[in-house]
Amino acid sequence: MLMELNSNLKIEETDYFTHDLLPGIRQHDLGSEDLFLGAELASLAGLKPPDTNHRALLLLVLAARLTLNDGSTRLPLDTVNHLEAVLKMLQAGEDDLRAVKSLLNLAENTCQAGEAGGLANIFGLAGDYRPFIFDHSSLYLQKYHYLEARVGNVLKNKLGLKPESDFSSTDSGEIVETYLPALEEVLARPPRDQAGPITLDMEQQNAVKAMLSGNITVISGRPGSGKTSIIASLLRIIARLDSPPLRSIALAAPTGKAADRMRQAIAEHLSKIEDPENADLKLADNCPPSTTLHRLLRYSPGQDLFWHNENNPLAEKLVIVDESSMIDLVMMDHLLRALQPDAKLILLGDADQLPAVEAGSVFRDLCRSKAAARLGRAAYLQKSYRAREEDSPGKMILTTAAAVNQGMLPGEAGAPGEPLPARNIEELLFEGVELLETGAAEERLEFFHHWRKRLPIFQTELTGDLQHEHLSGPTGFDETTTEKLRRLFLAYEKMRMLCVTRIEAGGTGTEKVNQWFHQQWIMEHQDFEQTGIPGQFLVGEPVLVNRNDYALRLYNGDSGLILKVSTSTGPGKKQAEPMAIFPRGGSFTAYPLASLQGKLELAWATTVHKAQGSEFDNVAIILPDLPVRPLTRELLYTAITRAKKSVVLVGSREVLEEGIKQTRKRFSGLSDLLEE
Repeated sequence: MLMELNSNLKIEETDYFTHDLLPGIRQHDLGSEDLFLGAELASLAGLKPPDTNHRALLLLVLAARLTLNDGSTRLPLDTVNHLEAVLKMLQAGEDDLRAVKSLLNLAENTCQAGEAGGLANIFGLAGDYRPFIFDHSSLYLQKYHYLEARVGNVLKNKLGLKPESDFSSTDSGEIVETYLPALEEVLARPPRDQAGPITLDMEQQNAVKAMLSGNITVISGRPGSGKTSIIASLLRIIARLDSPPLRSIALAAPTGKAADRMRQAIAEHLSKIEDPENADLKLADNCPPSTTLHRLLRYSPGQDLFWHNENNPLAEKLVIVDESSMIDLVMMDHLLRALQPDAKLILLGDADQLPAVEAGSVFRDLCRSKAAARLGRAAYLQKSYRAREEDSPGKMILTTAAAVNQGMLPGEAGAPGEPLPARNIEELLFEGVELLETGAAEERLEFFHHWRKRLPIFQTELTGDLQHEHLSGPTGFDETTTEKLRRLFLAYEKMRMLCVTRIEAGGTGTEKVNQWFHQQWIMEHQDFEQTGIPGQFLVGEPVLVNRNDYALRLYNGDSGLILKVSTSTGPGKKQAEPMAIFPRGGSFTAYPLASLQGKLELAWATTVHKAQGSEFDNVAIILPDLPVRPLTRELLYTAITRAKKSVVLVGSREVLEEGIKQTRKRFSGLSDLLEE
């Protein structure tokens, strides 16, 4: 009997596996390739069915792959019930659990005894080159054991923890002392907004001082805690001393959207300085451009290689990376290898937010490292300026996020904040944090109608801008058109609906929600032109890039709008067609839709992961009908902190409470390496 499993490959069930485990494999996004990997390793070890060790090894491979998919770099073997929990997710039975434990004991004993052949062909100890590595009471896939060790060694060098480090004797106090006059000048000329001067508090000043010394600094702060102000202040200090030169500084982020926001925030900060000195003016004109990490390291998709590495390092002497919690182990390895030995690295982010999609949690491990804290290489910002604590709606957002981060619902005994007000749709205030308890799908659809009416883009005063033919000349859009586009994009960015998953989750995945809004848009704007891609997009709809295109400089997560664009193709000749427009630098760029086939999706609603690094005035979080694995307190914390003014949680209180209880711990060996 042949069974197909999530690919075109087929496996002969009687030879390799049994039918009872297939549902668990499908449920957790494992595929035929994982089973074939297990079968190949079993063959290498000389195991054949019906040997129980054959099935046990297949289960162990699946458990390791599932752990990796969950973001961990290793499968802990000494953590209470963890192995049992992973095997139960695969729907393995008690006999399977005993067989896997027996296989692990036999394999570890074989390795320690130095035996050859059999299990020793696929299991090894630290320093061995085998598919599986035993280390720190955990089981690694060899690639991730090697990468983690390499990243850990570079970080120890940067922190000055290794005797051979070139930086261990650096006197950070003397370094900071040389920067103090410039720091005082910057503090004496703060930028101003309507609320007054934007000054650095003591936490932020200490963070700047930490960034000025040492070769690596990690700064963790809640959204709106002033991380951009810290970066801008650091650049202003460096501009005064020209050390290092501005051309020797790189600004980067994991995604294009985060990089653009970083650039915009720094430019806005500098523009608000009332009495700028020459150094400030020079910085404003020559501020290092922010870019994605892939672009900084010059990734070649055709070769799947990075141009910059240890043999061809970056020229920059200082690299500043925002939204660093989104960096996985593999990307961090590429970044560290591309740095010159004496280059400084500054990582900023929020250690409590969702970690990287892929395996690893380097930023979180560094932030929580006792060694980094002891050496003053980690700084933590507690106050948020995005949702001002003095403002009651903003304060409620902060206290709700704090409660969720502690695994509690506001109003519980010992939890910060007041209980979430549960309201019906007509009573929603769209202030602070509100819970709209819905049960039936009809109630959720009713909320969608209510939310749609509040979307600024549905207001009639913007209809003209949506229908307008925006002219793009040889140099792009002119100032008048750019201002119209900026107005449209600001309207779209005021409100965002966030979902836990992309695929179907009781009518709450982004695919389902986006299709509902798409149909509503068609019914209300039938006079708007279609894109030529039947049933996909209509002029005026928001879209999201779902795949990197390095040639076009579009990256996964970039958000844009479908609008009608006229392009000058010659004297007096213009062609108007629907195009996808994306922010680029201080302006916008239009892309023909034919060049983006298969790379765009609707973005009336996005997943929380896609919204990471963004901020909106108002956020609606659509909870699934039943608890799902991605629904964790980290995801809820990240979703809530995307908002500046209001959050509406839509779903049942029971599902919300269950999500808050769940935390997806990532198992990593970096902490062990840094403390050794």
